[in-house]
Order: sequence, then C-alpha cells, then structure tokens
Amino acid sequence: MKDNFIIRTEHLIKRVETPDNYILTILNDINFSLASSQALAIVGTSGSGKSTLLGLLAGLDVPNSGRVILDGIDLQTLSEDERAKLRNERVSFVFQNFHLLPNLTALENIMLPLELGHHTKPREAALAEIKAVGLGHRIDHYPNQLSGGEQQRVAIARAFVSRPKILFADEPTGNLDNKTSNKISDLLFEMKKTYGTTLVLVTHDRSLAKRCNRTLTLEEGRLSTFSSWNLLRS
Repeated sequence: MKDNFIIRTEHLIKRVETPDNYILTILNDINFSLASSQALAIVGTSGSGKSTLLGLLAGLDVPNSGRVILDGIDLQTLSEDERAKLRNERVSFVFQNFHLLPNLTALENIMLPLELGHHTKPREAALAEIKAVGLGHRIDHYPNQLSGGEQQRVAIARAFVSRPKILFADEPTGNLDNKTSNKISDLLFEMKKTYGTTLVLVTHDRSLAKRCNRTLTLEEGRLSTFSSWNLLRS
C-alpha cells in the first residue's frame, strides 16, 4: 500500500556513547508524519536534537531503533551506498555555512549536482537557475567574491536545480543579517512553492518557522506535547 506521507518516523531513537562510557539519548521515541509539498520547521534550544533529527531524516545517519520512511522507502532497509543514491535522486540540502566549493564559480557550483547526475545540459539548466535567484550577473564570480546573501542564493539555486522532492535546510538564515535573512526566506519559500518541493528546516528563527505549515518542537530529545498535537491537527 502506498504511503500517504513523504516523510514518516516511527519510534525513532538515537543514542551515543560518551568517552566516559555514558550512554546519552539524543532523540527519544520520535513519531511524526509529513505530507508531500508541505513545509516543516524543527525548533528547540541548542542541544535538543534538531540537527541530529535532520540527519536521520535525510539518511545521513542511522537510528539505534525505530525507522524513517522517506518517500515510501524504509531507510533502515538500505545500505549506506543505497541511501546515498536515494539522496542523489530525491533530496537536496541548504546549510548555514553555504558549503560552496571555493575553486568553482557560482555557475559551476550550481552545475555540480547536474554533472554528477549526468544531466544532458547542465550549463543551460544552471544558467536558468542562477537567473531565477537574481544572480545572472554573477555567474563567473567565485564564492569569496560574493556576499553572504549572494552565497546563500547560489546554494539555494544549487539545491533546487536538480528538482528534489525534499529539501533539508539547516539554519539557512543563521549567518545572515535580518534584512538579508528576510530576502533569503522569501526566495526559499517562493522556489519551494514553484517546484512543489517538501521543505524540512531546522531553525532558531521563529519568524521563519511561522512560515511553515507545521512546527515540530524538540525538548531534550522528545517532541513536546504541543507540537505533536499541532502536527496531528494540521
């Protein structure tokens, strides 16, 4: 039977062992579902498990128990190589620190996932995308020649150019001033709407979280009662 949700977690638990042999539970019994094309904000204080949860949802890490169903596929049934293949085909990322390759131009950074995916016309597709984020005049500039906001625009173009089903964003406005942050937020949600992409973001920015369909609040590795109720109600 086809899963009605693009992301679903069941009793997700993540533990790590500290250097002094103490078992630390980072995430404890996480259960939620997210429908396709929706936007979900994961919020909480530092150390509450937000980035760890994002990594599990994307298949970058594996839980100690429980499971993540991503676009109908149980990630726990896949090998590391199979999870990487799934990410390449269906997932993209935007990070706080942009993660652009310094030796590539803005256009080349956007072309990279297309070239790795054997796209037939990577330059043409990347040109269209860089123009869509308002940087058609910056195609030959390197990351160190761009402002923080411009670098994040390139990163967003790179994320969307492969038309992912799901975009994971970890503090996408965290390194930006308020004015630039608002512009980047507008661009992110505009492109999400244009392409029908599911958006999952970790943020400390409450104004950014309010733009999402749903908010999931983590408190010491658990979902708060309110955020779980809100997910079911939406």
